[in-house]
Amino acid sequence: MRRRTSALIAGALLFCACASSASHRWREEDYPGTLQPASTLATDMLLQQRVTATWGENGQRGFDAAIQKQGDTLTVIGISPMGSVGFAMILRGTTVELRNDTMQDLPFPPRFILLDVQRTFYPWLGPGPSDGTREGSVFGERVHETWSHGRLAERRFQRLDGQPKGDIVITYDWTDEPADRLVPRQCVLHNGWFGYRLSIDTHAESRLPPPQQPGQ
Repeated sequence: MRRRTSALIAGALLFCACASSASHRWREEDYPGTLQPASTLATDMLLQQRVTATWGENGQRGFDAAIQKQGDTLTVIGISPMGSVGFAMILRGTTVELRNDTMQDLPFPPRFILLDVQRTFYPWLGPGPSDGTREGSVFGERVHETWSHGRLAERRFQRLDGQPKGDIVITYDWTDEPADRLVPRQCVLHNGWFGYRLSIDTHAESRLPPPQQPGQ
């Protein structure tokens, strides 16, 4: 169990750019950005994914994850190599909750992972054009998007204050995807702020019904 939970924590650690040291305690302000309310993503859905994180010259680790958005709740689940849930990071509205069953402390705030999920899958500048580029400023960041055939092809984030320097760049591969596909089968996030790369392969997706209201 200790080996499995350690591997799970290491994978999640890389997911949020903290590959350098598992003993380092990261603070909220170490990764700038603003979480959107969970309900900003209009579609209720469940994504099952394989994430491959790379860093430095030879660093690499893969791990399984699931993302569920339903109503005003966004949940990101880390899955152990044995298929059990290690931890869940839950965003209700703008409130973050961590459920950790690994019996080890995570060396980073759960907001870090939620930020990368939202940067990749959430809307930032409203409905996009069929083709072309657009740019806007949101939450202290310049967001630049490239669209092709009505689908997002690239999204780029840059801090307006230049701290940290560099860009976060996300590319989306929609090759041979059906028109009703919710997300591309592969997204690649290059984080130039912290020097890591995430290849996110979504191998299953499903639409979810809206959550039942009390009394229904």
